Amino acid sequence: MGKRKTRSHMSRKDTIQEKFNELRRQAEEVMIRKDFASPSAVVEDPLELIHELQTFQVELELQNEELHRSQQELMEFKMRYTELYDFTPVGYVCLDTKGVILNANLTLGDMLSEERSSLINQPLSGYVLFEDEDIYYRHLRDLAELKMRQICELRLRKMDGTPLNVQLESIVFSYQSWRPEQYRTVIIDISARKQMEKEREELRILLNQYHKMESIRTIAGGIAHDFNNILFIIMGNVDLALEETRDWHPAYPKLETIRAAALRAANIVKLLLSFSQTSGEEKIPIDAVSVIKDVLILLRASIPTTISIHTDFPDGKVMILSDKIRIGQILMNLCTNATQAMEETGGLLEIRVGTRVLAEGSAGACPAGDYAEITVGDNGPGIDPDILGRIFDPYFTTQEVGNGSGLGLAVVYSLVKNHKGIITVQNRPERGALFTMLFPMVEQKPVIKIEPMAESFHGTERILFVDDEENITEIALESLKLFDYRVEVMSDPEDALAVFKLNPGYFDVVITDMTMPKMTGAKLAEKLIRIRPDIPIILCTGHSSLIDEERARQLGIAAYMMKPVPMSKIAKTIRKLMDRE
Repeated sequence: MGKRKTRSHMSRKDTIQEKFNELRRQAEEVMIRKDFASPSAVVEDPLELIHELQTFQVELELQNEELHRSQQELMEFKMRYTELYDFTPVGYVCLDTKGVILNANLTLGDMLSEERSSLINQPLSGYVLFEDEDIYYRHLRDLAELKMRQICELRLRKMDGTPLNVQLESIVFSYQSWRPEQYRTVIIDISARKQMEKEREELRILLNQYHKMESIRTIAGGIAHDFNNILFIIMGNVDLALEETRDWHPAYPKLETIRAAALRAANIVKLLLSFSQTSGEEKIPIDAVSVIKDVLILLRASIPTTISIHTDFPDGKVMILSDKIRIGQILMNLCTNATQAMEETGGLLEIRVGTRVLAEGSAGACPAGDYAEITVGDNGPGIDPDILGRIFDPYFTTQEVGNGSGLGLAVVYSLVKNHKGIITVQNRPERGALFTMLFPMVEQKPVIKIEPMAESFHGTERILFVDDEENITEIALESLKLFDYRVEVMSDPEDALAVFKLNPGYFDVVITDMTMPKMTGAKLAEKLIRIRPDIPIILCTGHSSLIDEERARQLGIAAYMMKPVPMSKIAKTIRKLMDRE
């Protein structure tokens, strides 16, 4: 060690001597160029001393120039270092082993909205959000124990209290073994990345919701098809019984009650199918009150009778730009959430619809104008104030595992925002939670089609009725005969096609089910139209994901009807098609 120091010391002396000799040589060259007398010519002469002094003067001037140049280089280096340190796009901080800030760059001060001088000698933990302090302390502990680069993500708190998402990347640094260690930490603002992740998560939630609703729609469709066929049989038989029973008979009011119950069940199935769809429709002017009333029919059938429903609706229409599926999903999710809060004790569910005029800036980002105000409240235990700000976060739930996905309110929030509206929630003392939504109102009115009622649904035309359910074909045969139609029923679509081919002009109208073995009603209709293009076909189905009214029209089908449908309505449709020709 001593020998290395001696050699290093001698090396520095040699360098200094070389520098001195070089400056001496340059000074002598300057003396010659300026015609000073040569030293050899003035040996032992007073002029020799003058020459030496002049040489030293030139040498000092050269040294001064060299010093000035070194100072300039040092200043430029310092400026470059300052720019690199203070204005780099990331925060940079030196910490002692206790996490106290020893030095920081200007960027970190800007990130925290603080003066740099205010950061010095302050613990960095003072700027870490309380919820993320464990992350920060674990980061310091790993640095101290492992002496390796450590990376973590947490939230810092700005001077105004707003959170800042950052990434900390730290290393351990030591000047000499006898000096205390320091932590050099780079602090990167990752707010933009976190926002992108949040948006991506919201899209994933909507995609999950889409797949979930697709599954529900498939299941609901299969159930609806069978259930509607059963209701069709019930309503058909009740209609026949009512036709054969006088109104004074004791059984007559009971039959009417059965018919009313069947119609109510049919309406619930229709609403279930409607609200289980994922809306691909464009937003159109709708009356929020009428849509909510439809939702309540479905809701009443799905919540315990221990929960009462109170509504407060205006007399007039409240028009918003939406569709019934979106509004239905919002109301069903909010009401389901409210009823779960009151499931054990029972309670009151309150739904109100009204209007409100907003002034500029009175409701956050909502512009001034007329708004529909929809509130959903309950008198349950309310929401814990500590989690009130997180209830719209995806997957946040207070339910036990298996009782909820935590997506319901997140979907509500997303749908309301999609309507350019806002949703707020508040706790009411001893009165549960209250959700308030505002939707921009529109002036347009819904288009209502009014069709004139036919005076008579009777006729003598020949009808081919095709359905694989024998009970349905029996009811059709008896019911349509009451309207004087001549009916031939078949349960096999291939047999029906064969009969039609024998004499295409024999039948005036064909009525077919959609879902049948061997051949669907749509395929049967295509084959019949190829044989006779002008044949009127009525497609009557319990439910099918393969066809709707628009698709039926494209195939050339004259009418599309959903079961259960009263035979009187089928007779009316037949009469309408026949009178059109």
